[in-house]
Amino acid sequence: MRIGFHVSVGGGLLKALREAQLRRCQTIQVFSAAPSVWKRRTHDDAEDRAFVEGCAAAAISPIFIHAPYLLNLASGDMALWEQSIEVLRHELDAADRWRAEGVVVHLGSAGEDPVEAGMERVVQALNRAREGSCDKARIILENSAGQGNSVGHTLEQIGQIIEQAGADGLGVCIDTAHAFAAGYDLRTVQGLSAMLGQAEEVFGLPMLRLVHLNDSKSTLGSRVDRHEHIGRGQIGREGFRAVLSHPLLAEMPFIMETPKRVKHELEDDLTNLRRVRKLIPIAMRPPLPALPGE
Repeated sequence: MRIGFHVSVGGGLLKALREAQLRRCQTIQVFSAAPSVWKRRTHDDAEDRAFVEGCAAAAISPIFIHAPYLLNLASGDMALWEQSIEVLRHELDAADRWRAEGVVVHLGSAGEDPVEAGMERVVQALNRAREGSCDKARIILENSAGQGNSVGHTLEQIGQIIEQAGADGLGVCIDTAHAFAAGYDLRTVQGLSAMLGQAEEVFGLPMLRLVHLNDSKSTLGSRVDRHEHIGRGQIGREGFRAVLSHPLLAEMPFIMETPKRVKHELEDDLTNLRRVRKLIPIAMRPPLPALPGE
């Protein structure tokens, strides 16, 4: 089991690395550039190399890149769809430079079209993004809460996409807040086991590469994506105790994307880290990494 946070690359990759160390991260997720603009960063070979070496020295692994929010692989707008594929390819290149496990991507919305049409476009986009690629990084499909006719709010939809696109170069990320809002009751061991059983049936648990560990402000089945601090939302402490003690998740990377107050980001993250560690059985609890300079 490895625990970490989404950390900002504002100020550069080495600043992001230090922020990860201050949060005692064993794994991290980053944006390669600002998440709400199309323009991506120009790579600096020296900075990239220093980041990779720094993560290795700090034993931070695996690394994940989260694709920008603007991507919509399910869109019927062909200009947007093409641009989404182009940026996804750029993110895969960044992931290879940083020796990342993969690029986590929201599949997008079908808009006014039936969700099945959006799923078909996602399959085509994944095939295009992988076409002729030598990338080692995976495209990691994240489940959605189901808001706005979004694709991927059920594990069956994700399984169908993987079956049609082919599993090579793909993986899955389950976001606990999204799953809960989509109708998967993670408040009990029984509910969690039912979801994991369904995941095994529709795409196989070896495809699961990452869990986004987030509580939900939204109620079960609301299909509204609102993250909350661990144990302070609708899933609650016992739900996360079940997640963090489940044997099928014992070696999983967990990334928190919990809320952050301006100027209190580190404090809020460390509070969530303490809550998470208290919920992990002692025999499964990973050692706490050293602070920078220790």
